[in-house]
Amino acid sequence: MNVHKYAKSLTALPLAAIFALAVPLQAFADNNLPLDTSYKAAVIGDTYQKAMDYYSLDEFNASADLTDEARKAVLQGLDASQAVPADREIVKTVGADQVTAFAQAGDTLWIGTTKGLQRINVKEGDKRDYTQYFAGPRYLYNGDDQVTGLYPDGDNGVWVRNSRGIVHIQMTKRSLKDKADTYEQLTKAVNDRFGMIGEDVAYSRSGDEYAGRPTTNDNDGLWTSEYAIGEIYRYLTAKQEGDAAEAAAAKADATRAAKAVMLLAQVSGRGNGFVARSYIMEGDAQPNGFWFKKVKAEDGSAYGVAVDTSDAGKKDTLAIADPDLVAEAKAAYKAATGNDYEADYPGKDIFPVIKSKSDGSVVWQLKSPIVEEVDPMLAELYGGSENDYKVIYKADTSSDEVNGQMALLYFAAKYLFDGTGEEDAHLKELAIEFADRIVKGIVTNGFAMIDATGNPTTWARWNATYFAPQIDYTLNTEGVPPGEYEGGYESDVNADEIVSFVKTAIYLTSLDMDKYGEDNALFRDVYDKLWTPRSDGGSYDNNDASYTDETSGIGYIDIMKQYIERKRNVLSSDFDDYPGINSAIHASGNWRLAVNFSDENLFAVAFLPLIDIEMNEDPNSDRVAQLREVFDQWWANMKDENNPFYIYLYQKTYPERTDADLGTAAWALSRMPQYRVNFPVNNSMRKDALLVKYFNYRDYTKINGDRKGVVSTSRPLPLDETDTHKFNSSPFTAFSGYTNATVLNNDYVDYAKVQYNNVSYASGSMESGTWFLLPYWMGRYYGMLKEQQ
Repeated sequence: MNVHKYAKSLTALPLAAIFALAVPLQAFADNNLPLDTSYKAAVIGDTYQKAMDYYSLDEFNASADLTDEARKAVLQGLDASQAVPADREIVKTVGADQVTAFAQAGDTLWIGTTKGLQRINVKEGDKRDYTQYFAGPRYLYNGDDQVTGLYPDGDNGVWVRNSRGIVHIQMTKRSLKDKADTYEQLTKAVNDRFGMIGEDVAYSRSGDEYAGRPTTNDNDGLWTSEYAIGEIYRYLTAKQEGDAAEAAAAKADATRAAKAVMLLAQVSGRGNGFVARSYIMEGDAQPNGFWFKKVKAEDGSAYGVAVDTSDAGKKDTLAIADPDLVAEAKAAYKAATGNDYEADYPGKDIFPVIKSKSDGSVVWQLKSPIVEEVDPMLAELYGGSENDYKVIYKADTSSDEVNGQMALLYFAAKYLFDGTGEEDAHLKELAIEFADRIVKGIVTNGFAMIDATGNPTTWARWNATYFAPQIDYTLNTEGVPPGEYEGGYESDVNADEIVSFVKTAIYLTSLDMDKYGEDNALFRDVYDKLWTPRSDGGSYDNNDASYTDETSGIGYIDIMKQYIERKRNVLSSDFDDYPGINSAIHASGNWRLAVNFSDENLFAVAFLPLIDIEMNEDPNSDRVAQLREVFDQWWANMKDENNPFYIYLYQKTYPERTDADLGTAAWALSRMPQYRVNFPVNNSMRKDALLVKYFNYRDYTKINGDRKGVVSTSRPLPLDETDTHKFNSSPFTAFSGYTNATVLNNDYVDYAKVQYNNVSYASGSMESGTWFLLPYWMGRYYGMLKEQQ
């Protein structure tokens, strides 16, 4: 691993060791905790939250936000700060040639530099907040990091100027609950589309008002399920604390999101457990992909018809193998064109949409029969059942959406649909029915989700042959070899998923044994086999031949326990396209270089209901012990990410332990930016977090279409100092959203020449509040987080 030190790096604070000495927030006992826990809640009070007002130089001079007298005072203060006290030790430590402005307000020092702004106050409650760093367009107007003036506002904040404008950084003390309330408001205003919670959503801003323009996203189901589970924890917490108003609001929000997720399990009308990725309505922009428009024919028949998109006509994974469908398509082609399909398209497979070779007209489209209508309670989300045949849904579903669906069905049926609402009984019945269909469809179809093509979808596969490693293939320019390498790479998380799905189905179908008794018995048998060693005496190893159709669904606990081993095994192929480092990387055996952060999130979503069910049944069982063994391997990397969701999941898994850093979880929540806008970020000049080349093979930069090396930080930075990200991406990102990067040594990006694009403060892209709300309410519910009153 190559640590890269920049000659022109900026010293981030006078006492760099502060970060190494940082301690968690003090924790106090919560007398309401269950008796079988040993941990103590991390107690956190109000903390400084940052809010920015942005002004170009012309806007500042004309703004009605300030009186002429106040404007004059700010400008005079900005100019006065340029008189830097060069004799002060802090200025010498940072570098007198780097400091461009200096101001002090009580115990707080504001230091403007050529590379951003620093705030230093060694009386903060948490040592990790002693020095805070402000750079890039989130804090400095349009991303010019050279500060030309500072003026404290007298209320803990500061005015900061650069060559392009002035930003008022307000520092206001707020509780985590206040932040949660704001995230709720923003998520509804920006990210909500028919109850689905989108990410990276385009928004516009007018003053303090935000409005979103959410569109379809392949992961609508997963993101919405995580939001919904967070809202369910909010509901449980409010009930536990006797807050009726909060409970009512939480139940309404959780139910809306739960319906949106559940709708994806029925919107196709196939009735066989197929889960759609997402859906749009007639009139919405039609994206590429594998989509079906719901149609009702004159004879009363109903079906989904494949939409004419680029993917539907040529994507390899959508090729149709079903002989009846192939024959139907070829006959339709002959009838429409007078030519044989093979003559016009020699060697080409049949795809969901077939076009005439001569004029490009559509001559055949795959149809998927509709055998049931959408439940009216769910159809309300898109305006009611009268709009059923205005729906266009996306197929080729991934395991991600099934994962989110199953986790949501469990939490909704067990904790949300508790009989206190008029719709609860019916929605709970639907949740049980959908879980039964989904899992039965998977385990009776070779451990895969079957699409209308008759084939498994590209990614929703949990069969043993899909798990075959195939790690010796030569990487292509995208870093992924041909064949089913992704299955081999993701076998550990997919094994966790299917074990969780089946256990969830066992629990939910057991709630209505009269109706689902036979299926429940099937699921129990499947579940036992997932935990049972293979009868052939073999094991899942690095040999592709050890993965066969006959071993699908058998002994997957072995795969789950091989997480670290499997990451170490794929190192050599991961880094084949990095000149000069592959042999060293492979020899090091540093498996963490092969971690997929998205898989960590997927693992957590699947593991949460699984461990909840198993521990509720018997916390001292052998299966709980084995699941903890599995979690420990994932935790070996997760523990260094400062991710509050993962920390709380670890503590839930080990309630008797006291080594979970609950203080760090609380601190991370306090430092998450209130407005999760996607601003460009460049932390490549910082010395307080050593910069590391090639930290993770999936975090790469593409220059002219080729993968290049990346720079990551050696520790996760505070969330308001780095890029805005979900739990599925690296918390070690040093750099994002740049232009004008150059390449050194053919494989390494030189970030020193970065320039930001022009940034609009009236519009942009915003993430939802899910990534605060889920861990925040989870921590409060389990007594891991407590706010000072």
